[in-house]
Amino acid sequence: MAGTDNLLFHIDQIVVDGKPIAFEDGSGMLSGAARFRNEVVASASGDDFNKRNRVPTLFKTKIQFGPAVNPDDYANYQGVQITARDAQSGRRALMPNCSFGEMGEIGGGSVDVTFNVLAPVQWL
Repeated sequence: MAGTDNLLFHIDQIVVDGKPIAFEDGSGMLSGAARFRNEVVASASGDDFNKRNRVPTLFKTKIQFGPAVNPDDYANYQGVQITARDAQSGRRALMPNCSFGEMGEIGGGSVDVTFNVLAPVQWL
């Protein structure tokens, strides 16, 4: 799309297992997308070294917990596909194999939900 080269990726649409979910704007976040991190290991002499560690990939958002939302619907998600889309640029993060991770406290408005991303994210 013309004019979108300078836009930051902002998730404004989330689809889980083919169903759009209502979520708090700006709350969709993907962590560990690189699937590893490098840690410095200090040497007593000479150059330091890198140690590569795997990290989990997680997708977190705050769902809008209204009268039609049932926690069991989320807890039963296993092997589902999640798509997070930036409508302005059209860019999508496709997470082809996800499972429910955890749900936060209910009763204070939006509810934190974490999904485990079990396969590499595809950037489309």
